[in-house]
Amino acid sequence: MATTHIKRSTSASRLVNYAEKRAVKKDGLNLDIQYAKSELKQVRDIYGNPGKTQAYASRIAFSPLEFNSQAPHDQATVLAVAKEVYAKAYPNQQVALYEHADTDFLHVHAVIGAINLETGQKMHGNWHQYRDHLVQITDQVCQERGLMVTQPDPHRHEKRTMAEIKLRTRHQPTWKDQIRHAVDHTMHNPFIRDFQAFQADLKQQAVKVWQRGKNLTYQLLGTNYKSRGAKLGLDYEKETIFNELASRQTKTRNEQPVRSINATTDTARTNFNRAPQLSGHPDPTASHGQNVVGSTTPADRTDRPTGQPPVSDDLKQLRRQQQQLTSPIKTDLTKRLRGLSKTNPTDQSGKSDRAQTDPSRAGQKHPDHQPTQRPSEPDDSRNNGPSR
Repeated sequence: MATTHIKRSTSASRLVNYAEKRAVKKDGLNLDIQYAKSELKQVRDIYGNPGKTQAYASRIAFSPLEFNSQAPHDQATVLAVAKEVYAKAYPNQQVALYEHADTDFLHVHAVIGAINLETGQKMHGNWHQYRDHLVQITDQVCQERGLMVTQPDPHRHEKRTMAEIKLRTRHQPTWKDQIRHAVDHTMHNPFIRDFQAFQADLKQQAVKVWQRGKNLTYQLLGTNYKSRGAKLGLDYEKETIFNELASRQTKTRNEQPVRSINATTDTARTNFNRAPQLSGHPDPTASHGQNVVGSTTPADRTDRPTGQPPVSDDLKQLRRQQQQLTSPIKTDLTKRLRGLSKTNPTDQSGKSDRAQTDPSRAGQKHPDHQPTQRPSEPDDSRNNGPSR
């Protein structure tokens, strides 16, 4: 059973220096292992391929249930298996292999040159693609050699390095466990429904979190310990966290209308039950309905036209009497107005004289247009007045 790992590096020499110090066995692919650093540099200079990435650091580890880290035969077998894996995965790359036996797990460090010897181009893609490609070939080689094939656990939601596994066996917590515990505590709170609340709650637990591309990065406050969510496990990745927060927001929006409708219904029922107690009537709705029905008779409904208020016979008779009384008064007033229109000239001259001689009215404005005086006529209003 073998596990694999790969990541890019900006210095091939640094990778060789680290792997070569503790190597019990070493071998090379497309290069002389004794001159690994110089040959890797020579290829970069020949092709002149610019860029920061010089090599890729990879590792294959085998289970102690299959190989003894201190047995020379097992060491040789593990190195042969690792060389076959990298020969199939990267046939046109320079690969330097260094086997370490300083742990219970026999593992091989591989320094893979970034430049393809046939095309002169660098490896293109991301480390996820390289890892999947390497895992597939490793499982194939192990199966052909009769070794156990690593079966991924579908229920595994945490990713732990070998150092973390050893610390856990010693019952010693790690800083990654502190971050995992803080995130679990925050996500157990149902009131955390957006990323801002998620950040604020983690900050209270001395954990800082921010978005970085497609990942979330966690850091213990006051330290340089930080890790991406993908390295902590599936439950701590950006996609998992954001999907859970979005589902909580959707659930909250769906529950709000139901609660408001139930509250309105309960209030209406409560007011309806309290109505008889407040009014002092056993059934106010029934009594109200009886009063409305008794206010109009069927006869009134048939006599009055639709859309008009009911009129009684007494009111109609009273209106007819008022018309009879007011008709002679109107006739008398009309005759009086006609008689007053025929004004006496002497009265008019007197009025005009008084208007001219009255000093109190001297300052008042008079209209520009004055009515013309008619010829004097005999005053017959006294003899021919209206008679009632």
